[in-house]
Amino acid sequence: NDNLKHVGRMLGEMEEREACILRMRFGLDGDEPKTLKEIGESLGLTRERVRQIEAEALKQLNKGLLGE
Repeated sequence: NDNLKHVGRMLGEMEEREACILRMRFGLDGDEPKTLKEIGESLGLTRERVRQIEAEALKQLNKGLLGE
């Protein structure tokens, strides 16, 4: 799927922490998707901070997919 390949490329171009959170949240590395709390505990962040980073990363991804 072209969109999935494009998402993979975009993850490689964004900040490592943002990409890591999206991979963990949606199970993009083959692992089970994680909750905000699980990701926060793993990265030493609060659940709310993980949510904020996820929201920003998803905005970037959306812009890239829409070609804006």
